[in-house]
Amino acid sequence: MLIGVERYKGARNDLPAVATNLRLMRDALTAEGSGVLGSEDLVVIPAGGGSAASVDPLRVREALTAARDEVTGLLIVYFAGHGIVRPDGSDLNLMFTESRVTRDRQHPFVDTLSWRDDIMPELRYARADWVVVILDCCFAGNALGAFNPLGGQNFALLTAAEPGVEIPPGDAGAGTEFTAALHRLLTTGVGEPVTFTRIVTGIRAAMAPLKAVDGHPWVPDERRHGDDVVLAASAGVTEQLPQDDWWTVIGKSVARLSAALSPRRLLPALARRMTRTTALVLAGVVALAGVGAWYLLGPPPGGCGSPLELRVLTDPDLRPTVQKAADAYPKRDGDRCRTVSINVYDAKATDAVAAFRSSSLWQEPPASCPASGDCLRPQRNVGAQPDIWIPAAGSAWQRATAGGAGGGTASAAAGTQEPAEEEPAAEVGKSVVDLDRLGSIAYTPMVLGVPDTMRLPQALQTDDPLDAIVSALKDAQEVVILRPDPEGTEGALLATDALYAASGSGRESAVEQGIAKALRPMPSTARELMCALADGRPGDDVEDQAAVLVPEQTLALFNLSAGVAGRPDCATEALKHRVAHYPSDVPMLDLPFVRVTWAGADRDADVRKEAVEDFYRWLVTDPDAQKRFTDDGFRGVDKGDPAPPEDDSVLRSEDNATAVREQIPATGEGAGTAASLSDTLSRYRGALGAGRVLYLLDNSTSTEAKRVWGGTGGAKELVARSMTSLGAKDSFGVRTTAVDKDEPAVDLVKFGQSSRAAAQRTVVGAKTAAFDARIAAGLREGLETLRGGLGDAEQPQLLVLVTDGEDFEAVTAQEQRELVAEAGRAPLVRIVTVALRNGACTPGRFGDRLAEASGGRCLDPGDDVAAELTAEVARTGTGDAE
Repeated sequence: MLIGVERYKGARNDLPAVATNLRLMRDALTAEGSGVLGSEDLVVIPAGGGSAASVDPLRVREALTAARDEVTGLLIVYFAGHGIVRPDGSDLNLMFTESRVTRDRQHPFVDTLSWRDDIMPELRYARADWVVVILDCCFAGNALGAFNPLGGQNFALLTAAEPGVEIPPGDAGAGTEFTAALHRLLTTGVGEPVTFTRIVTGIRAAMAPLKAVDGHPWVPDERRHGDDVVLAASAGVTEQLPQDDWWTVIGKSVARLSAALSPRRLLPALARRMTRTTALVLAGVVALAGVGAWYLLGPPPGGCGSPLELRVLTDPDLRPTVQKAADAYPKRDGDRCRTVSINVYDAKATDAVAAFRSSSLWQEPPASCPASGDCLRPQRNVGAQPDIWIPAAGSAWQRATAGGAGGGTASAAAGTQEPAEEEPAAEVGKSVVDLDRLGSIAYTPMVLGVPDTMRLPQALQTDDPLDAIVSALKDAQEVVILRPDPEGTEGALLATDALYAASGSGRESAVEQGIAKALRPMPSTARELMCALADGRPGDDVEDQAAVLVPEQTLALFNLSAGVAGRPDCATEALKHRVAHYPSDVPMLDLPFVRVTWAGADRDADVRKEAVEDFYRWLVTDPDAQKRFTDDGFRGVDKGDPAPPEDDSVLRSEDNATAVREQIPATGEGAGTAASLSDTLSRYRGALGAGRVLYLLDNSTSTEAKRVWGGTGGAKELVARSMTSLGAKDSFGVRTTAVDKDEPAVDLVKFGQSSRAAAQRTVVGAKTAAFDARIAAGLREGLETLRGGLGDAEQPQLLVLVTDGEDFEAVTAQEQRELVAEAGRAPLVRIVTVALRNGACTPGRFGDRLAEASGGRCLDPGDDVAAELTAEVARTGTGDAE
């Protein structure tokens, strides 16, 4: 799929080189003898080309969706045009003919496609065996920060330059320098197939003599998840054999292909049994594999080999800073060959702990996993097997390595709530990893951030437990204590442990009801919590009354004034300046660096171990590495302890002079044990009592036609899987909405207390109906059902609508206004809309308005829908607690 935008309206200059770029890429990919595609395999946008051709982002989006659904082999997506980012460098947007920039801080770009929100979410669910994306635009490197393929996906991204770098527009006759060099590499390789890794090495060498805009070094960048890929066959290969004899040639070929296929360990055994006859046949197989398959190659003579990939799993609160450090680490090689590439990803703290405790399921997913998805799948819930784990605190490592059930989650538990009727328990894995804690790479204490307009004795800033601080606050004024989802980050879990202790036994329900009333949905991270408060919606006084339990570094960044480097882009003037109070019973976040060693992973164990330890040493001892953390408000490392902030630290800035303490006492010693945190999680999951959940399932035939009805990620699987968060005391039901005109929705599972397993089987076996989905009527009837007969005004309620979006968008404007008004009426019923095609959740659209009115969510393919829907149901149901 080749996309080129030459013509722009408004302030953007036209790009005459783009037409040549499209021709060069078309020629390279389809070249006789070396091209990996036929001309019939190409989709070129604009199809006709020419300087007058305009490009519509909706047309590009449709083509991407089609490619996602239809391509099963190799999918290549190339873009040439203008790119633009937000002031903080986030959210790369690809620009098209009608694209423009507005003054709207939340949504500044119009008629663009966001790499983070539009393109990457489409491609991470592509059916293709291998996905390759090439971006030739300004700020292309900023896409690297939002590169998040699925766990087992083969995905490679090549960008014309590093993050923050603009590139020249190129020449109308020759194309852009980047694409012209790419064309040469794809069409002139001799003797070896041209792989993605070879392209990276070659393109960097080709661009090294040139300069980007403003004199920046021109260094193309890349990310790769999975194995290498052949992008062009070798050109000009003669039939003459090398000087080596046949056995030498075959031995080299077998060794090379064996390395590529080592997980199955087939070729070494085959090589030991070869005769000269079978060897000749195998030589032909190896030669064909070089053209038609993804495989790993040794370095070309005088060139660079594939860098060793290290995978780093971290806590969501730490991801932005760890990513910055990981991006800086390979650059220590300077102009030499890059020896290591680092892929950083994050997962919910509870998911990471559960995955390590059953780590064998990472290598062999459970064979007994039911259709509902009610089982632990680390590849799905967390991602690829990591080499390094950087949790926020040592308590996560303790829970992952503790004996018994101290760190487990419900999804890893062996029991069931209704033994007589439930399906057999999902398989529980065993540990096949060693988790070696090497030391801390940075520190940040958990603090209670109190608006400086609130009255609180300064003596309470340190050395007092959370209970004393909160009591003094509540005695002086009205206050609400907020913290992020304790399942999402380790810091929030440690804060919740102290918060429950401060509130007294059995008071967790009051704590969670207070948080739920003040802020829905519950933010997943500390940054998201602060961004939600910064939103400053008219008539919303939560920000004025909120004291927040967040890491010190998060509070320090959000205290920065407008225009100061490091201030988050979502921060606004509505946000209060906050003073940090350091509860003595909340442990400090000590960012442990954990080396993950997998049983049976012996092939490159010594090399990998040395690379992991070198990365750790660099993080702890290199001033540039430590600065990545201190620039983000963390405290550095000094002989294994927290270092006082340097003069240029965010913590020493004028904005934080009275907000944070330079010297801080040790906090939380002896708190946050594996057992107590496990108990806190159980109390949290059951805090709001039995819930009421009603699903509205769009079963119109269009869902099947769009391939979003059955299978993994389909409507039925999403509903069935999310039911894992429902318990025996919860009331729930499922209705199908595709019915004849004026007919009510059909009860697939009658609303009430039911067997969860039986309900899941019913949903998985549901059929479509040849009617339109009656969305408006279904929503009205669903709200009536949930509000009728409600015994407890505080009982959590949730209405879930799962739709392909077609009939959802058919609801009339008048009906939309009425339903939005009804959604905001008391008693509150949260509405979560799951739109399985993009568009419904765009700000201002029906799904977004329903979510805002009800305190719910609108989820589309840009979200991790399966995980997010399950989390939303978990906030209502009690199954996780059981």
